[in-house]
Amino acid sequence: MKNIVFIGMPGSGKTTFGKIIAKKLNMPFIDMDEHIELNEKKTIKEMFDISEKYFRDVESKYAIILGQLNSRVIATGGGIVKRKENIENLEKNSIIVFLNRPVENIISDINMSTRPLLKDGIEAVYKLYNERINLYKKYCHLEVYNDGGIEEVANKIIKKVEEWNSENTSNKRP
Repeated sequence: MKNIVFIGMPGSGKTTFGKIIAKKLNMPFIDMDEHIELNEKKTIKEMFDISEKYFRDVESKYAIILGQLNSRVIATGGGIVKRKENIENLEKNSIIVFLNRPVENIISDINMSTRPLLKDGIEAVYKLYNERINLYKKYCHLEVYNDGGIEEVANKIIKKVEEWNSENTSNKRP
C-alpha cells in the first residue's frame, strides 16, 4: 500500500490527523519533524538557528529516506513544499494529501512561539500561507479541507484516499 503523506501549513492538523488516520487504517505513523530530530540529535529550532538552509538540506535528506518506505502515514513539516525534489521523492510511493485549514483557525489555536517561522506573529502566518498555498495545491494528489470536527474530517480524508486509490494506478496528480 502507498504511503499517505500530509502536507500543509503549520497548525493545519497534519500530525493530529496523521495519527488518527494511521490508527484507523492500521498503518505506522511518522511525524517527519520528530523523525528528523531523533535521528539528527538536534531540535528543529537548533537546526534553524544554524540556518534555514541547513534545516532544509536535512529535511530533503529525510524526504529521500521516507519516500522509499511503504504503507506509512507521514506528517511532513509545513515547508516541505519549498523544494520540488522533496515532493518528487515522497510521491514515488505515496498519495500526497494537502490538509487545507482556514488561516483564521490556525491562528486561533496554534502556539506560534514553538514554530520557528511563525514566531513573528499573525502577519507571519498570512505571509507564509500566501507564499505556500499555490505550492500545496500544485503538489498534492488530494486536497481536504480541515474545517469540521475531527471525526468528520478524518472520515473525509479516508474516503478521498480510498476513492483516489480505486481510480489511480499511478501517482500522477490530476
